[in-house]
This record gives sequence, structure tokens and C-alpha cells, in this order.
Amino acid sequence: MTWLASGKLSDARCFGACYLLLLPFFLAPLFATRLLPGLDLPFHIAAADMLSKVGHPGSPYAPYYEGGLRIAPYAAHFVALVALGKVMSLLAAHKLIIVLYVAGLPLAMAALLAACRRSRVPALLAFPLAYNLTLHYGFISFALSLPVVLWLLAEMTKLAHSDLRRVFIVRWFIVAGVATLLFLCHLQNFLYGVCAALAFAVLAASPWRRKLLAAGALAPAFTGLAYWHLRSPPVTGQAKLTAALAWKFLKRHRLDDLGNGKVLTDLWHRILLVPAHAMRAFVDESNVPACQGLFLIMVAYLCVGLLAWPPEDAALEPRPARRRRMRLAGAIAFLGALAAYLALPHHLQEMELMTFFPRFSVLVLLMFLLLVPAGLLRLRGALAVALPLPALVFGMLYGRQLYLHYRAYGAEVAGFVEVAEKTPPGGKAMGLIFDRRSRVMQVESALVGLPGFYPALRPALGSMVPPTYCGLRHMPCRLKGTAEFALSPWTPASFSPAQMLPTFDYYFVHSAPPGHDPWRGYHGMFELLAQSGTWSVFRKRPGPVVPDWIPPPPPAVPAPGPAPPPPEAKALPPAAASRKLTAPSPRR
Repeated sequence: MTWLASGKLSDARCFGACYLLLLPFFLAPLFATRLLPGLDLPFHIAAADMLSKVGHPGSPYAPYYEGGLRIAPYAAHFVALVALGKVMSLLAAHKLIIVLYVAGLPLAMAALLAACRRSRVPALLAFPLAYNLTLHYGFISFALSLPVVLWLLAEMTKLAHSDLRRVFIVRWFIVAGVATLLFLCHLQNFLYGVCAALAFAVLAASPWRRKLLAAGALAPAFTGLAYWHLRSPPVTGQAKLTAALAWKFLKRHRLDDLGNGKVLTDLWHRILLVPAHAMRAFVDESNVPACQGLFLIMVAYLCVGLLAWPPEDAALEPRPARRRRMRLAGAIAFLGALAAYLALPHHLQEMELMTFFPRFSVLVLLMFLLLVPAGLLRLRGALAVALPLPALVFGMLYGRQLYLHYRAYGAEVAGFVEVAEKTPPGGKAMGLIFDRRSRVMQVESALVGLPGFYPALRPALGSMVPPTYCGLRHMPCRLKGTAEFALSPWTPASFSPAQMLPTFDYYFVHSAPPGHDPWRGYHGMFELLAQSGTWSVFRKRPGPVVPDWIPPPPPAVPAPGPAPPPPEAKALPPAAASRKLTAPSPRR
């Protein structure tokens, strides 16, 4: 254990050992359920299935959808799914991506802390933060962008402090590639990340020429942004988005969130909600006290770092100016994340953004780790050994809670998996989800998208579900024509058998309310294929689509003939005619 006294190296080894201990605890939940939770996740899986069949003459999506991979936000996730889907199932591909995400977030945080000359140990707290609101809401691209943001800041810090020309050139291209990857992951985190990266470049302890060259590494990513913005059509029914229009939308919705309340009260309320937002996960809200405990450990690390702060004449490294400048850059990154969390509205429908400000809560906590002073590096011996213990113990306990809850979620959706596996592959399917709530996950409409897993559970060229969200600017697909069959998954009561039967073969139904008849008028066209718990799947009977009862034709009415001639007038006898003509006039 003599390596514990070897300065910076001991910190790296300490982090590495604890990282390997915690990694199984945070990967195990991903294998406790076949279907990972995520509100929007099935919709993205369906879109990836469509993209994998683009250009194939037998694609069932071709008559209704068009699209393909392009330079745009969200593209990184779809590219990874489609590429991995060529050698494994889409479900396995997504699970592998999330495994890399969970394993990579603490490593990216450790790289950033090390680049700022801080202890890597607090990066262990990024493990529980990987299971956050964005992951459980299915905002997969936002979640995947989190480690890329941290990676970008770490590489920008190294680039801005590179002295050797050859090293600088290599790192310049690394920063350019990471910044482009961040744009391809998610637009909002890209805008935040490049602003923070510019702050790290400007505050670097290096000449201005090097700072400007380092900042120039972001140019390729901005080129991609400009290309996407100029080439992407506006949302249907909306004008081309401009800065003035975006500001108008932001201001209006933020004021709507505020209502008649006071600004300071609203801001304080949002701060109090950080634990509920950042690690939002389960109905029993066990994640809320867990997040509060996580924050207390962060504060404890901050206090220990302050107590171990080196005196002014003591330098932990040959260049103490770098640490001081990166301390300020870290504070700016934290305040930027906090400003996004406090200033942005909850929803921004005009810009296709829902649950907007809460998603930045996890970024606030990640950036808070940059405020932990470098004094932790001065700990030696038993203190150095004890330093990671709070993060280690907390991680093991919360990792177990994650595993138990994910296993419970797997049991909750087992009924859908069972009926899906009894559904033949190669058909067009849709869902009628009347009860969208999960009894495990505290996510609005957590079950609404489950039918979207059908092409992944029953892969075949003909397997298809309607990919929701096609037509949004960042999505790689668009509807052809009107496509009236594309029923919103949130409105199952508006299902029309006559409208849907010509297109779809299978219908997944969950918890239809008593007395509700989704097959009204067409019962003879549906047959129950499988049932498990509250889940059922119905199959369309072969043959033409005909209603249950066809009204009989009206009785035949003979065609009208020619009108009969008018009756002939009968001639009066002469005597009668004479009497009529000579009739006496009335008396006067």
C-alpha cells in the first residue's frame, strides 16, 4: 500500500480500484429486465427499425414513411443502433449502448477532474447520476450527451494547455471530433457544452494565440449546426425558427410557469426540486432521499477539500496558476448549468421540447463536482484510503436498489413480452394502451410506447409499428402524405376499426376500461391471439374488411310507367244542357 503516498498516481489508482468495485453494481440493473424503462425509448427503437429497412424493396415502412440518416442532432444514437443492429438485435444494441454510457459517465467525469488538477475520487458519484430523469423518460440522446460534454471539457482543457506542437495538433482534432459528436448527440447539451468549452479555453493558463487556436477546434461542429439548421425544413404549420422567435417562445412559456408567483419563490422552489428531478426514477420515491444523500457526500468532499486547502506558498504542482484558472472555469460551468435549470420553461412545444428544464438538474450536480477543491489530493495514508468510502458504500447500496426496482419493472412488463412473443413476426402492429401508468417507474405514461418494441422482439423484414415523432426537425423520418392511420398513442379511445384495419395486422391492448368496445361494428374482423394479465393481442382475420352487419337492400320499386291519359268528358243530354242554360236566376 506504499503507492497511497505517491501523490497524483495514488489518486488515479484509488479511483480505478473503486470504479471496478462499483461497476458491477451499476451494470447489473441493465440485465435485470429484458426491456429497459424509458417513455420515448420504444419510439426510438421503432425509428431505428425503419432506418435499418430504408432502401429495401420489401420495407413495410416505404409506403408511409421516408427518411434516412443525416447530419442532425439525435443522429449519433440512431447511427449506433443501426450499425450495431446489423450484428445483433436492436434490443441488444440499445442495451450495449447504455452499458457503455453507464460505464463511461464516471470515466468522463474523472478525466475532467484530472484535467483541472482535482482528485478523481468524487467522480465515483457519477455512477448513480447515470440513472437519471433523462434515461428513464427515454431522452436517450440527452443522456448519451452527458459523458460527451464532460469529455469535451476535459479535452479542451488539455488542448489549451498543450505546449508541444505535435501534441497540440493531435488534441485539436480530438476536440473537433468530440464537439461534432456532441452536436450529433443532442442540440441543447451541445449549446451548453461549447459555451462551457469556450470558457475553459479562454481561462486556460496559456498564451492568447493558443487559446484562440483551441477555440477554433469547435468550428467544425458549428458548421454541422449551420448545415442542419439551414437544410432542415420547419415544423409543419410553423414559421422558420429565428433567434427572435425562439426568445419569444422561451419568454412566454417561462412567464406562464411563473404565473402570479414571485420570482425568488419560484427559483427557490426549483432548487428544492433538484433531488426529485435529477435521479427521478421510482414510484416509491426512494431515489429522492438517495439524491439528497448523494448531494451531502458532495458537500462533505467540498468541506474536506477546503480543510485540506494548501497554503499560498505551497504548490501541489509546478503550475498552480492552471488550477486557479480551472477553478474559475469550473464555477462558470456550474453556474451555466444552474442558469439553464432555473431559467428555462417546463415545456416548449413550439420547439419540440417537453420536460425541458428538469433535464438539466443532473448536469447541475455533475458540474457541482468541479467546485470540490484540489485539497483532496493532499490527503495521505489512512485519510486517502477513507476518502472514497462514502461514495463506495453509497454506490453499492443504491446500485442494489436500482437492481431491485429494475427487476420489478421487468416483472411488470412481462405480460407484454409474453403476448409479443406469441405474435408472429412480419406484421404491422399498433397499440391501444388505455392505462399508461407504471406501478414501478415514476414516469408519466411509462407504458404507452411498449408496442413499439414489437419489431425488436419479433424481428423480420415485414415487422412494423408506426414510428412516433416522425416529422420533427431532429427526427430522421417523415410521413408521406396524410397517413391517416397514424393514431396518436396517447388517444386510444379515438381508434377507428374501419380506418385502421386496412393497414394493421396486430393490435396490442392494455387495460381497456369496462364497457369500452374498441372493435365496435367490426367484431368479426378481430380474433384474440394471446393474453397475459392485463395485456392482450388481437389479430385481424384474413379477407376483405367488412362490418359486422350490412343493412339489407331496400325493396325493389317498379319503374314508373307513362302517365295515364286524363278521363274523357261525358256529353250532357240535350234536355239537361237546355235546362242548365235556361236555369232561372236567383230572386232579387
